Amino acid sequence: MSANGGPLPGQARPDISPRHGFTESHTENMLRDSLLIAAALAGGPAALIMQDESGTWYRDSCGLTTEQAASLEPALSRGSGFDPEARGHGAQGLQLAAALPLVDDCRRALGTLCVLSQGPPSLSEDQREALRLVAEHVQTIVTMDRQRSESRATLRAPAAASFVPGLVHELGSFIFGISASLDALEARYTGLEDVGRYAANIRKGLDRMGTFIVELKEYGYPQRLSWTVLDLEPLLREAVERNAPLAAKQGIDLQFHSEGALPRIQADGEGLQAALIRLIDLILQQEQPGGRVVLNLAAAHQGNRGLIAGNLDFPGTKMKQVDPARIFEPFYYRMSGLGRLTLPGARRIFESHGGSLTAGPGPEGGMRISFMLPSE
Repeated sequence: MSANGGPLPGQARPDISPRHGFTESHTENMLRDSLLIAAALAGGPAALIMQDESGTWYRDSCGLTTEQAASLEPALSRGSGFDPEARGHGAQGLQLAAALPLVDDCRRALGTLCVLSQGPPSLSEDQREALRLVAEHVQTIVTMDRQRSESRATLRAPAAASFVPGLVHELGSFIFGISASLDALEARYTGLEDVGRYAANIRKGLDRMGTFIVELKEYGYPQRLSWTVLDLEPLLREAVERNAPLAAKQGIDLQFHSEGALPRIQADGEGLQAALIRLIDLILQQEQPGGRVVLNLAAAHQGNRGLIAGNLDFPGTKMKQVDPARIFEPFYYRMSGLGRLTLPGARRIFESHGGSLTAGPGPEGGMRISFMLPSE
């Protein structure tokens, strides 16, 4: 029904090109039902528009013509719901009554569910709350379809939900058993020089394996232990300070620069900071004395969406032959010592926050690792 009690206009289902579609045929039926519910709750036309970096890939509407539904897209900004300046324009005479941003379980933007009206919007609080629940239902439908697509159509990654925790458990049990046997051996043969020398080497290897298990566990699936709204600058500044002693030991100039006021982010501060500390530590250990490592931080925008953009610039002397497109693959970059999962683990942490971590050429022939995190 429309806002004035009459029937809705023709309920066109426009053809979309490109239109990715969904794994299950009934997924679109469920989305269609959700769209009809949203239109009934608002008493006016409704549209569901899915967008990614390449543009709109799925669009459906209730009470709108093909042209009206298409005309909505310029007013929508991926990740922020709508452009406030375009709110009054709506879809060819209609006005946006509500635009609800849709995100996946990693808080990456999926698209927008919007409802419209022929006159000034006048949704009650109960209507807005009901539409919010419909939007959450749409997010669940899309997320479940993507999970089914992963399990049926793609190869299972090493970080599969059961594989990595199981591997961590088995390796941990093995280390515990060897360590206990070593304790008993040292107690039995106390004072023998050869035993002490060999035992020290074995313990060194066990410690290295223990550190690797920690990396493996965190690479498997990043845990959101304390998901809060926070300021990123103090967190990064502390990460740099924690690495200052290592930089001094290596003879490397470690700097931190932040430009202007930064938006707040929603994050697991402990996990994000740990990933940054390990990332800086890894870079410092690969650099020659006399080098310089600089962490830069600044605010940015993507449409109407606030972002924090940063980069780590360093000479990258030992990474000259490394393919930047593959550097985040597990075990691709082979450095001495530990840290072979540091780069892929850090990327998983940033992606779990809805951000990104990439590598490429840096200034003066060096290397740059760039990251992005969305604001709250």
